[in-house]
Amino acid sequence: MAGIPGLEEAYRLLHEEGVLPHIVRHCEKVALVAVFLGRELRRVGEPVNLALVCAGGLLHDLTKHHSLRTGENHAESARRKLLELGWPEVAEVVGNHIFLKPGPPGAPIRADELVYYADKRVRHEEIVSLRERFVDLRERYGRRPASWVRIFRLEELTKLLERRIFKRLPFGPERVLELNRVEDIRGCLTAWLSSAEEIPRKERFL
Repeated sequence: MAGIPGLEEAYRLLHEEGVLPHIVRHCEKVALVAVFLGRELRRVGEPVNLALVCAGGLLHDLTKHHSLRTGENHAESARRKLLELGWPEVAEVVGNHIFLKPGPPGAPIRADELVYYADKRVRHEEIVSLRERFVDLRERYGRRPASWVRIFRLEELTKLLERRIFKRLPFGPERVLELNRVEDIRGCLTAWLSSAEEIPRKERFL
């Protein structure tokens, strides 16, 4: 296989890999946030590949259910799996969703940056603020001093990325919270990816 998996192909892979339903729902929310931001960035001239963003969002936790048992780095194991399937672009996006090397100020926003940021806005299956998400991460993973420091550094990096993203958009990070009202995420993603024309700005995404 080559290129980028389509929406149905990504869902099929999640099913074939036995990804747990609650993890699938988390992945859907991450894809929803990432694709929404990608569409809005395209409206202001950013060269965002929405198909890559969507595939990366849906597949970023492809092997997390295994890591819960083995303790492996699920970003790396998912990256390897996607490389085996012949999807190197998606593999790179997925491999960077835990630890990310951000682009320099002024550089175009990359697909992996959107998926990384979207993942930091989704707590389980709910879209939340960065502050709420990192409180949750510290409570779950910050038991040791080294872990707390690592999470603090990730939070500072993510705040910088958030400023880079929203500096280019006509609204702030709180707008993303409205996506919690989307009920048919799969249908919404399908519509966004299949639409070749820009939605007039006066129309809302809900």
